[in-house]
Amino acid sequence: MLEWILLSILLVLVIILFYRYSILKASYSILVRQAEALKGQIEALQGQVEVKAQLLLNEWKEKEEERIREDAIKRSMHTIIGKVGEHLAPIIIFSKYGINPKDFRFIGTPVDFVAFKGLSEGSLTEIYFFEIKSGETKVLTEREKQIKDAIEAKRVRWELIHLPSEIDNLKTESQTPQTTNYK
Repeated sequence: MLEWILLSILLVLVIILFYRYSILKASYSILVRQAEALKGQIEALQGQVEVKAQLLLNEWKEKEEERIREDAIKRSMHTIIGKVGEHLAPIIIFSKYGINPKDFRFIGTPVDFVAFKGLSEGSLTEIYFFEIKSGETKVLTEREKQIKDAIEAKRVRWELIHLPSEIDNLKTESQTPQTTNYK
């Protein structure tokens, strides 16, 4: 009789375990289906986000490209105006300083022009250095300021370089043995 009781208890336990297993399996199946549905929704949302991001990127590119083009046109226009201004400067300066446009020499950098007043008539009276500003700024760069200061302080020199003599000097120096004293 004890055997039957134990068998009955075991049978009840097996039935209970089977029942719990069926419930867990059903719950698991529901969760898997929900996860797959969520995965599909996530993928759909991802697709929508990517489409929206691509639209926003394209819109930004168009606006930025338009801004860049406008900026390039503006810069190009200022450059052209500057170049034209530099070429017209001798005519404008002629009326103010009485320097013949033939007496101008364009350098470009670090100053725009050197003018030799009176040189074309055979009677040099003055030498002028001109920096032309065609934009809104009237401020000199640091290099331009240094040149202006040197000229105003009369730190200007004239040197004559005779190339054949200089080449001969270099040849002579290179043929002379050089000794080095090390201490």
